[in-house]
Amino acid sequence: MEGSLLRTIFVYGTLRKNEKNHHYLKDAVCLFEESWIYGRLFDTRNGYPVMKESEKDKIYGEVYSVTEEQLGLINELEGYSENGSNNLYERKMVTAFTDSGSNLEALTYITDRSLADSIDAIPLGDWKVYQYLKNESLYYFAYGSCMDDERFRIANAEGYFSIKAGRGVLKNHGFRFSRSSSDGGKADIIESAGEVVEGLVYKIPLEALDYLYKREGVYVNAYRPAIVQVELNKGERVEAITFIGIEKSEETPPTELYATEIIRGAKGILSESFIKRIRQRLESLS
Repeated sequence: MEGSLLRTIFVYGTLRKNEKNHHYLKDAVCLFEESWIYGRLFDTRNGYPVMKESEKDKIYGEVYSVTEEQLGLINELEGYSENGSNNLYERKMVTAFTDSGSNLEALTYITDRSLADSIDAIPLGDWKVYQYLKNESLYYFAYGSCMDDERFRIANAEGYFSIKAGRGVLKNHGFRFSRSSSDGGKADIIESAGEVVEGLVYKIPLEALDYLYKREGVYVNAYRPAIVQVELNKGERVEAITFIGIEKSEETPPTELYATEIIRGAKGILSESFIKRIRQRLESLS
């Protein structure tokens, strides 16, 4: 891209990683995989979503650096032309927020008149989650206390989590205790270049999500579901649902019980080196 004028773009639908139009961004630079803007997301019923403006709802997506040539191709895909009178989408500048606090201005595409009648709101503002949950069985990437099965048994939910695909590795993310609660720090992941997070990957039925959403506090905005690509033991890459803390804080020590659940669940699954890193993090917070 040397010598080209670069533009920053926020994508929330079929241009996202592993979605059907992501090839438009194959030569672009991904700046952030975990990002969000203010807006509300709707299903057009045509295989793609549309954004409408909102000052309180959030839309999750990714931020890329693109050339003018790449942007031109995306404009065509989105049915947008400058000063067009019959555009499918309009383009505007928005603020994209990130977990690191590195907020930036980016272009995105919002509804024009032709899509303004879309009324099927997409829950939680995440197109990838919305699409993934159309499957009847899912991969679930657990990196905290859900690696341990004791609370599953107490809740009579262990049947949902009986199939284990083994260790999963999530690249360019870091493990933290950055979800503050009245019951100590909770495990969380943040986007962090060069780091990896190891976790246990389950294969679960769709019905397991009600239990997970309640346990992870999705309904009270503690964590949000997200789709991540993890690498399994034999190198197979799969997309899996996981949960990411919405509000980040300074790391705080977890309770002894919570820390015990994490270490107990990690044994025999995660690498010894990663378990050692978890122990070191726990010691540094104590």
